[in-house]
Amino acid sequence: MRNARIAETVMLEQGLRRIADLLPPTWDATLTVGEGMVGDVLVVLRGPAGVGVTYSIEARRAGGWSLAGTVATLRERQRESGLPVLFVSDYLGPATRRALAEAGISYVDATGWVRLVSDDPLILLTGEGAERSPRAPESAAVVRLNGVATSRVIRALSEVEVPVGVRELASVAQVSPGSVSKLLVTLAAEGIVDRDARGALTGVRRRSLLRRWVQDYGYATTNPGLGYWLAPRGLAQVTDRLAGQDGVAVTGSAAARRLLPPDKTSVVPLRLFALYAASPRRLAEQLGLVEADAATANVVIVAPQDQRILPQAGEPVALAPTALVLADLLTLPGRSDAEAEQLMDALAATDPSWKE
Repeated sequence: MRNARIAETVMLEQGLRRIADLLPPTWDATLTVGEGMVGDVLVVLRGPAGVGVTYSIEARRAGGWSLAGTVATLRERQRESGLPVLFVSDYLGPATRRALAEAGISYVDATGWVRLVSDDPLILLTGEGAERSPRAPESAAVVRLNGVATSRVIRALSEVEVPVGVRELASVAQVSPGSVSKLLVTLAAEGIVDRDARGALTGVRRRSLLRRWVQDYGYATTNPGLGYWLAPRGLAQVTDRLAGQDGVAVTGSAAARRLLPPDKTSVVPLRLFALYAASPRRLAEQLGLVEADAATANVVIVAPQDQRILPQAGEPVALAPTALVLADLLTLPGRSDAEAEQLMDALAATDPSWKE
């Protein structure tokens, strides 16, 4: 308990410092304890002639709490106290910041993310912080989302039904429970997943999960053997010749078209065919492709970081896992990111976890 109080005090001091750094010179911010509200810590912003606003503070370390439940609690506290609430944490990820902003709740974290709002007096104070959750050197949490085990867990998280325990998720992803636990610490800290008191996964914000993944993952930068090629007779030639190939997975725009509902048409024309193969150069030769550069190519082939996504010998050409297709669309050139948004919107129509 004593350590928790010390951590909370440090967060409050850091948060207050972040706010003070953004205020005009004629304004100040001070911490105090509210009268009649024992133990309720307040931050008071005051400007010229005493104009200002008082916020009721809720301080929590990132992770270990439900985002939806926290927002509901903060709304209720705001209603009961009659004061705007300021949520303080060591780190607030994009999903958390978005949920708090939509609920009209002010926030600040130790890395510099600030959003203070008030209707009377009219205040909007904003600041930018770290893109990723900072982890202490001794922490076992994942820092970068770019390994094979991480990829497998993210793909599992994009499909598994919740609630689900760490060991069950590890079994689905075919990785060690330790790998799952390390990743979930990071994702919980960034508001992407919710966990209960026993550590089981109770919620996943899948669109936010994909956006966080591609901060560290890229089709052309993560997978080896990258090659750019030109199909001299057009992409129809590639489609026709692919049918006779083994060990090939389709991703990017061509895969997105097959994953969309039948009544949906892609928002952009197919201009770049993206593939996975154990040997990109050999596949290019079998498809009759000509080597090209990134500016003129209409086919791009890589060897997958995780060979498990490829179909076995003798199996037909397959689509890459949906989460990987989306990550590739978000990192391929052109307007493929618009196709990723379209596909996620289609997924959200039947699965609300893809809405945020």
